[in-house]
Order: sequence, then structure tokens, then C-alpha cells
Amino acid sequence: MIFMTAACGGGGSDDLNQTLNLNEDPESTLLVVESSGGFVPVEFIVGQGPTLVLQRDGTVIGQGPQIEIYPGPLLANWQESQLDDETMLFVLEELDAIGFAEIDRVENNDIVNVADAPTTTVTFYNQEGAHEFSVYALGMETEVSDARVPILANLVQELYDATSTGSGQSYEPEAIQVVATAGDDLFDANDPTVNFVDWPLPQGFADMAELGIEGWRCAAYEGAEGQDLLAIFGEANQNTFFTDGDVNYRLLVRPLFSGEEPCAPVNS
Repeated sequence: MIFMTAACGGGGSDDLNQTLNLNEDPESTLLVVESSGGFVPVEFIVGQGPTLVLQRDGTVIGQGPQIEIYPGPLLANWQESQLDDETMLFVLEELDAIGFAEIDRVENNDIVNVADAPTTTVTFYNQEGAHEFSVYALGMETEVSDARVPILANLVQELYDATSTGSGQSYEPEAIQVVATAGDDLFDANDPTVNFVDWPLPQGFADMAELGIEGWRCAAYEGAEGQDLLAIFGEANQNTFFTDGDVNYRLLVRPLFSGEEPCAPVNS
């Protein structure tokens, strides 16, 4: 991928804070990056959630390097890093160059010669609420009609780079979202790495919320309940299945970030 750097003005961070009308709470969410669509299995669609979250204080949360073993851990390697002042200023300058504070919702589908690519959605939050910019196949082409698109691609790449080095620390979520589906066709009975443990959730599958995709249900947990479940899931891997009665289930677990709607319906 080739990314372009925006030619930004020389305003300081205080000026940009005012121009962008930023929230004052340092722990509030500034940016959320999400990926949707493309040629991916249903497990990815229901279990993915945001791929990156940037807080107002420069804390950036995303998935770090994954351990190369089979089967891999059930819980992804979520990391949090702290952007330095220079990088945070760069982020604010790019947001200003895009004009994010003036955006309600933008959808860019310029790229038509790339098949089965995901759509990247970047949501910026300020005192006026959410501002959304979605681009199909972001970063895969350099010629687009909207000059803001390469700036957005450059910004997203910078943030991903900040979480991909493994130099951050493990992220401990305050809340989690668990999605579940049932069936013996989910695993290979001849695979010696497949293992079964007791159903860990406080409610049964039938009492979980529907996600909008047939066969999948969802529940969210926080506080001591969420931490207890995290300890259980930390011992599990991608070939761990959870048994309730005579039914086996696959569970997918991810952090639930501030401002997210728990178990929001998913479109396939």
C-alpha cells in the first residue's frame, strides 16, 4: 500500500482542540476504526468489533502480534500503547485536514476494480457526537476522487503501526462481549487438540440476545462477573468448546469498548 501525508497547517494542539471541538475527558473515545464486509467467514463478522480505539489522552488500543501456535488462544492479544505528543499532534492535524468535525457521514466507494475487499469505517467523536467516514478498500488505490481518502489511509496506518510492534502492554478490558453458536459441525472430532469444558455463562444460550444472524446469540458482562469470565477464557483456546447438557457451543470473546452498544445487531 502507498499512503500520502497531508499537507497540514502549523496550528498548535490548543488551536486544534478548539477547531475540532474535542471532548475534555481524557478517557473519552476520540477515534474508532472498524472493518466490515469482504470475503470473510461468519465468525469474523460476529466476533470482530472495532479493530482499533484511540482515547482522548493518546491511549491507543488494538490487536498486537498473535502467537504462532495451533490452536491459538481464544482471547486475542489486545494491547494498549501511549502515543507521544508528536504523534498525537499528527493525529489531530490529520483530523483537521480531513475536516472531520464538519462531517456527518461520508461513504466512499470509488474503487470498483478491487473485489471482496473490506470497508474501513473511521468514527471521530467530539462534543457534537459521532462523525463517520467509510471507505471501501481503503489504501488499495492511490487515485481516488476525494482528496481526504489518502489522508484517512495515512492516519489509520499510523495508528495500526503504533499497536503492531508489540511494545505496548496487555489491555485489560472493563467489559466484554461474548457471542455463541451451537453445533457438532463446528469441530473435527478426530482432532486431538479439541477439548470441552462446562458452559461458563450465567445464562443459557436461549436467554442470550439475538444478533441478527441466524444461529448466533450474544451477551455482555462487566465488573467482577466479566473478570471471572476473562479468567476462564484466558485458559481456553480456539479449539475449546463449551458444553451445556448435550449441546456443544463455540464462544467468541472480545473487549466491549466505552460508548459501544452491547450486542448491537450485526448485518451479514
